[in-house]
Amino acid sequence: MALDAYLRHKASYPYLLDAENFGVPVLRMAQTDAPSLELDAAQAALVHEEVVRTLKGKPSEGEVLRALGDLRAACDAGHEPACTYLEKEFQEPKRGEHPLRYPDVKKLPGGVEFAVVIVQCHISADGRMRGCDVIEDGAGGFSRSFIEQLGAHPFRPASLAGHRFASEYLFAVTCSRGGNYKYKLPLEQKMGWARLRVSRFPESSAAWINLAMQLALHQPQAPEYPAVIERAYALAPRARWVATEHAWRQVEAGQYAAALSAIRPALHDSEQREHPNPYVLETAAAAHFGLHRCAEALAAQRQAVDELPSEWPAPERERFKHRLQEYEATCGAAPAVSAG
Repeated sequence: MALDAYLRHKASYPYLLDAENFGVPVLRMAQTDAPSLELDAAQAALVHEEVVRTLKGKPSEGEVLRALGDLRAACDAGHEPACTYLEKEFQEPKRGEHPLRYPDVKKLPGGVEFAVVIVQCHISADGRMRGCDVIEDGAGGFSRSFIEQLGAHPFRPASLAGHRFASEYLFAVTCSRGGNYKYKLPLEQKMGWARLRVSRFPESSAAWINLAMQLALHQPQAPEYPAVIERAYALAPRARWVATEHAWRQVEAGQYAAALSAIRPALHDSEQREHPNPYVLETAAAAHFGLHRCAEALAAQRQAVDELPSEWPAPERERFKHRLQEYEATCGAAPAVSAG
């Protein structure tokens, strides 16, 4: 769980020990899943060039969607120009600056009820909302009000290099009835709610990611934890924390090549490149070491040690350093190369 603390803020580890019961909502759509292509460096460069040529013309909407998937695959392969192109040229759909109000619901006498509301809305290329799928909702039917409000105004549609295309928009919020919204659930109730969410909404990636995070924090030895991680990964293979946990389990099982494949998006997404995550790097280093790629393993583990915040718990910092010493003892102090 230290990984997720680092993802949010370098100084947030103690705060996350009382993490909110929410999880990371992830779109349910092919274009945000693991890319259909898995490229090597040479292939990634060629694919990027072809995509740029296509987008300079007048591509169809289908060609734009394929270009988006190809760019993500090239970026996942570590081709920096493809990552940069995505950052500059891809725009997610965005709703206007119109405020949303919380639904009016009956208050509960002497209690509080929480609900996570997640809706996935279909946005056309002209910015109009064409309906929504309810992924999670509360007993009070909160989603209906939010869907009506979201559909009242046009969106800025998704675009790639100026080419608009139909896409999905994800809206997620935590609602409550009664009590104080700052109320913190006791651990037993928090875990109960996490399990209730996956029971009621088995296709919600946010619910499964949340349950995995809560188990990692509070019940890491729970028999259900491995299955929960795998279910969360199946629903959201590009969610960084889940992908890293899944990849680490593959490393422990000796499936080193599969681990590298699973963690590739986490290694090369834009946030990771700006603020390298030591836990992602540590996992990549272990996979490289298992494949006898000493230079790559040493480089990744050295960077992982360097990226740990100075205020991080001392035992964790020592664990990272000890792992580096193990690699150096086996490989020798090989010169560093890029960990990407």
